[in-house]
Amino acid sequence: MEYRKIDKIISYILIFITVPFIISLSILPPLISRSFYYNQIDSLGIAQNTGYTKEEIIEAYDDVMDFIWLHKEFKTGSLEYSEDGKSHFEDCVPLFWLDLIGAIVTSSLMLIVLILVLTKMIKIYRPKGYSPLFFGAIITISFIVVIGIIGIIDFDLLFRIFHTVFFPGKDNWLFNPYTDPVILILPLEFFMNCGIFIGVNFTVLSLIMIGYGIYTNRKLIQK
Repeated sequence: MEYRKIDKIISYILIFITVPFIISLSILPPLISRSFYYNQIDSLGIAQNTGYTKEEIIEAYDDVMDFIWLHKEFKTGSLEYSEDGKSHFEDCVPLFWLDLIGAIVTSSLMLIVLILVLTKMIKIYRPKGYSPLFFGAIITISFIVVIGIIGIIDFDLLFRIFHTVFFPGKDNWLFNPYTDPVILILPLEFFMNCGIFIGVNFTVLSLIMIGYGIYTNRKLIQK
């Protein structure tokens, strides 16, 4: 099959679009799904461990999410907060929005490529017979395996590395529960569950694309 230069360029670009597509789409659900947190209030015993009622916990969590996603005034329900605590959530806002924008942009680009393929305006070049999605997924899942191994060995270390990378030079994420009791309703176990949820999303999306790449490669071989 003959490929034009533009076909090969778009195909290689697609490999690199696939990586942030999988990453951003995998991270997004726990960031926007409040029910994911609500469902863990009882299972993690947050009310029992903190002494706050379930209503107070939900109100505090909703206020923080409203601040991040809806640009409302920063509040933590009936819980007190310090300026350092508030500043950390201010630091979180661009990261949350970066992931959402990344998911929208990469999804749009993938859709555009799909339309171009379906309308036969371009042909997808397949290095060694495999779809660009296959290679993008391999890169992503390799990255996730490394992160997963670190998390399994020492999640607290992974948690510190994450904050050091994304909040360089800052320590306002080290909440004092006496001045920022909101940290008590966000236990480490909750973040571990977020990591597991994201890891499952990563794995499922990557395996779907890898499986698609293998399937289409076999179809080509059989022709």
